Amino acid sequence: MAEFVQRRKEELIIEVPVLNSHFQKSVVKNILNQREKYEYRLMRRNKQKSDFTLYITFLKTIIKKVQKMGSTSTETLKLINQHNNRIIDLYRASLKYFKDDVSLWKEYIKFLLKCKRLTLLRTVLNSALLLHGHISDSLYVFAIRQEFEDLKSIQKAREMYTDGLHAHKNSSKLYFEAFKCELAYSETLIQKLLKSGKELNLEDPALNGSVAKVVFESAVENVKNDTDLYFKMYEEATKYNFALNLSKEIKNFMLTTFDTDPNYWDTLATNELLDSTSSTEKFRITKCLDRYNAALSVIDTDEMWDKYLTTILKITSDTKKTEVYKRNLLRQSMYNAHKKNKLKPKHYIEWMNKSKSSMTKEILNWAIEAYPNDTSILEINIKNKLTDTDELIAYKLFKQNANKISPDLWLTIVEHFSNKPLISDIFYMIFGDKSVCSNEIKQKLGNEYLLWLSKNKSLNDVRNAYNKLIISSSCDASLCKTLVTLETEQQKIDISKIRQHFTLACMQFGKTNIDLWMERIYFELKYGSPKLVSNTYHQALTTLNNEESDQFAEEYASRASTFNIICKT
Repeated sequence: MAEFVQRRKEELIIEVPVLNSHFQKSVVKNILNQREKYEYRLMRRNKQKSDFTLYITFLKTIIKKVQKMGSTSTETLKLINQHNNRIIDLYRASLKYFKDDVSLWKEYIKFLLKCKRLTLLRTVLNSALLLHGHISDSLYVFAIRQEFEDLKSIQKAREMYTDGLHAHKNSSKLYFEAFKCELAYSETLIQKLLKSGKELNLEDPALNGSVAKVVFESAVENVKNDTDLYFKMYEEATKYNFALNLSKEIKNFMLTTFDTDPNYWDTLATNELLDSTSSTEKFRITKCLDRYNAALSVIDTDEMWDKYLTTILKITSDTKKTEVYKRNLLRQSMYNAHKKNKLKPKHYIEWMNKSKSSMTKEILNWAIEAYPNDTSILEINIKNKLTDTDELIAYKLFKQNANKISPDLWLTIVEHFSNKPLISDIFYMIFGDKSVCSNEIKQKLGNEYLLWLSKNKSLNDVRNAYNKLIISSSCDASLCKTLVTLETEQQKIDISKIRQHFTLACMQFGKTNIDLWMERIYFELKYGSPKLVSNTYHQALTTLNNEESDQFAEEYASRASTFNIICKT
């Protein structure tokens, strides 16, 4: 093994002068060391795919760095060529061991294309297809693209898709690639004739899309139910003037074959919005809605209505500041859907969000009538009633449904009633013995609760609430910081009580929370006893998990000067 690597190193010596002309000596040394390591990995008995791919990636990185330098000198081209050759050798070697890996073949083919080794590219393509063509239609698609788009050979591309469809006669991907290829080739021929000044013969099968039509007809026979394939063929055909008749034929086929498929009608309708030949946006929207109206006359299903309404809401996404016709369109379309019981809660909510405040109440009433038990509608109803005149109604609705209300609405309720008598009942619903909310809500409102108790009750009430909450799973370490702040604002600071608060918090969160220990040390320095800092520091190191313990030590060291200043003052 060592002898082989040594021989490879000797071969690398040839590259050293060229490398030295592009990189500093230290960088060249690092490159050679890295390559030696990769060469050793290639000599292992049990080779991994990564042994090859990592080496290839490393060499590609060097090529990119050289290319970024922008030099086109002979030395630069020589260096790039040397690295390209080594990469090709590595791909060849890797495929001896991992010839069943289709992705590796594709990477190799892409690389050959990029470095313009076209003769070798065709050989590799043939080898890949020989090995994997029978199991991978995507490899044929890949090969067709390379032959037609990159190697400019329609004949080879046709051979590829003919062989591919022979092996994969039901492949939508292959049919579409062949269809696209033939249309593009016809367009290329037409452009050449126009440039030469010769007269176009639209009866010529090579110029009028006849070959693409044959591909389409073959697809109809072999791929019966793939709506996406025919949508894509239709869209592709509409790009070319010579294929307009073909696009109409595909469209008629879809109308008769997929007229009960909502996806077909949805695509047909939304395509109208993308039609660049239509003069105005309003005209495109009208054509789109005509499609949907035709669809709904045939397929009056919830799925079809959902697609229609989704498009309506998208079209009117800027309805508050756009043309009047869009606002009217939104109101009319949504009202018609409401009368037919086709609106879902999400549709009512979006309709309210896009409508003027004068209409919101009416839409909300319709939504409540249609979905009396829907939580999202209920929450909007409660929020809308949080006014001085209706807040008691809102509170009653909230209390009746407290067990299913979202955390965001709990926060809104607490904020609204924070300075009103009902806040006492609300906090009891959250933190009382018969709590009706989740731990997530308790965690979000724990600090607000302590602050409210300090303002409206007593410090002992705050301490008791803290002792109860800190040992549960419904709070976080920030609760300790809030209470310590309240304690230190007192005229007479109870040091022993604050230490008890820290002890309880550290029992719960001391394994992971670095800030908690820092706050404890800060407290001892400023209010307690600096002599206890050393004990607290070592307690933190032994309590925190390994990773957090290391971070704590680093952070403590970075704050040492600040702590010394606090200690002196």
